[in-house]
Amino acid sequence: MDLHFPEGKREMIKTKSVYDPAEESDGLRILIMRKWPRGIGYRKNNKRGMIDFWCKELGPSIDLLDNWNGKKITWSQYVKQYRAEQKSSAAAKKETEFLAVQSIDKTVTLLCKERENDPHCHRHILKKIIYLKAK
Repeated sequence: MDLHFPEGKREMIKTKSVYDPAEESDGLRILIMRKWPRGIGYRKNNKRGMIDFWCKELGPSIDLLDNWNGKKITWSQYVKQYRAEQKSSAAAKKETEFLAVQSIDKTVTLLCKERENDPHCHRHILKKIIYLKAK
């Protein structure tokens, strides 16, 4: 899967673990998980987990996560199914369009519980989807 972005756009859409400290350079911090992560408070002033928006619909379905975590599907199958879920959900389309518009002139950081160095996370797929909408 190609996740290369033209120069300049890379800095506008970032990915990060929700457990990593918030930084001013993160811009809008968007949680893209179906369930609220453990250990992260709901208050915006929570320094470790500051979250500006919670876009639940951009997280993979529980069934998809269970299949991936249970090693019932490959990563390429996960990617295909995640994209299909996003494409078929009106709410996910609306949230993706919102983030695409935001990323045109400000930094958007997509947050999930997985560590940033884990290439098997939906936020990397979503980053590409948002970029393509923002073009």
